[in-house]
Amino acid sequence: MSCKNLLFVFADQWRRMAMGCAGQDPVLTPRMDAFASKSMYCTDATSSFPLCSPHRASLFTGRWPQSTGMFTNCKPGLSVRLRDEEVCIGEVMKENGYRTAYIGKWHLDEPEINHSPEPLSGARDWDAYTPPGVRRHGFDYWYAYNTCDTHLTPHYWTDSPEPIRVEQWSPEHETDVAIRYLKDAAEKEQPFALFLSWNPPHSPYHYVPEQYRQLYKDLKFPVRENVDAERLHYHTPEASKMTEEDLQQATRDYFAAVSGLDEQFGRLLDSLKELGLDENTIVVLTADHGDMMGSHGLMAKHVWYEESIGIPMVVGGAGIPQGTCGKVIGSADVAPTLLELLDLPVPDTMEGRSAAKELLTGAACEDSFTYLYACPGGLALLEPLQKAGIDPKSMGWRGIRSKRYTYIVDAGYASDSPMQRLLYDLQQDPMQQAPQKLRRAAECPEAEVLEGYLAEWLEREHDPFLPKLNKESSVL
Repeated sequence: MSCKNLLFVFADQWRRMAMGCAGQDPVLTPRMDAFASKSMYCTDATSSFPLCSPHRASLFTGRWPQSTGMFTNCKPGLSVRLRDEEVCIGEVMKENGYRTAYIGKWHLDEPEINHSPEPLSGARDWDAYTPPGVRRHGFDYWYAYNTCDTHLTPHYWTDSPEPIRVEQWSPEHETDVAIRYLKDAAEKEQPFALFLSWNPPHSPYHYVPEQYRQLYKDLKFPVRENVDAERLHYHTPEASKMTEEDLQQATRDYFAAVSGLDEQFGRLLDSLKELGLDENTIVVLTADHGDMMGSHGLMAKHVWYEESIGIPMVVGGAGIPQGTCGKVIGSADVAPTLLELLDLPVPDTMEGRSAAKELLTGAACEDSFTYLYACPGGLALLEPLQKAGIDPKSMGWRGIRSKRYTYIVDAGYASDSPMQRLLYDLQQDPMQQAPQKLRRAAECPEAEVLEGYLAEWLEREHDPFLPKLNKESSVL
């Protein structure tokens, strides 16, 4: 049995660029940068489905979204949640002698209002109390909620439906709870696996303490050359009304939240050291997906651009060397990677590919890639498709993110959406402003190879999107 501990820390909607050592966004993250300087910094970690619930399902099961059935977020009006029978990393760790803990945002359970207008727990909208048992998927210590974005006045549940309401910025409070757990774990001989899920910098962006906002009051705008504030749009009409000044303030607040997370991460590292746990604990710092923040005129996520799919990932401690890992690490690759790093068995159900070798050696990874996936998920999109007899899981877009290229086949979210094939050369066009538009993949050798990989994956996953590859693009 492994005697290494695991501290896995991940934020919601935190993009790869928004970390000082990435050298892109002007964000202040001194503690994270210092950690990265003596750890394995992953340059190409990728959210294979840049949306909360689908990524999290892949993260914990090591399986692709088609396999888990998680084609969209767990939300009101949809019977979507992580299935009880899924084998998750928490269950594997518990079976192998670990104390397991989960703190923060879960977002893998079905909203309670789908079944009761007045749940005993008081959960509203997308939220849910997840009771002890199989739906916690192996996590024994529980201090969490499903999803709620009141970052300054959060609430949590433990082992009863009575909520714990807090008047404190959620990452700070959750870090307090995590440090208490670490202090308790230091007194035990049993190894622990603690997953800490911060909601910020997820919107609403302005729910961030003032001391962090002050760090960016003089921020120059725009922060990326592909930001288009004049054509800004989002998933809702209200957000489409954002002005350029609104975007500037949102950007300042977004970076402020990241700097706040940096301080909380530093507190965790200090606690590990003070408790004598630092040399025997693998620490992972990452996110579930990114945020466009005005790039290409878009906000939030659910698109194939690097601002959306690119996530930070730093792995350190417990024998992890200092260096850079260039492997493209996708959502489903994380669970088998962690289990191998901990010398634990990887279940046959896991479909991802372990990156443990590359993290331990810094080996070259020029031929690595991950799959990309997205489906229509909002009820306004789903209902017309269902009325027309169209499986929503046959729509959306699929793709491949390799070291150099992102290749996308996009069928859109409506029955009359045009088809398009896009090839982005990330080496020549890192801001993704000039994609090659193709009628057929065979028009370009690189696209043909990538579509071949994509076709094999879709067939293996029984993805109803597969027939779309036989259609010519209609947008050039």
